[in-house]
Amino acid sequence: MKLTIDELIENVKDELLCYEDMEQATQRWENEFRSWVEENKGKNKDIVVEHGRTFFKISDEEEVFEIANSYMDAIEEGSVKQYWEKF
Repeated sequence: MKLTIDELIENVKDELLCYEDMEQATQRWENEFRSWVEENKGKNKDIVVEHGRTFFKISDEEEVFEIANSYMDAIEEGSVKQYWEKF
């Protein structure tokens, strides 16, 4: 399943906003994700560029929840840098 980068961002942000007081963290995740995509284009098998558009491959919609949940865990554990290294 492929989602545009903007679709994935909106889906993950929706999941993150289910948690209390997550507005700032949600914006932080979006900024960090956009940077991560730019740094990893052509290097990561899940980033696909077709017809000038960038997509991100996920196995299913459950993966969106996992992305958000893992980020929440990383914030709590102070391991956001490692989150992006393993993303």
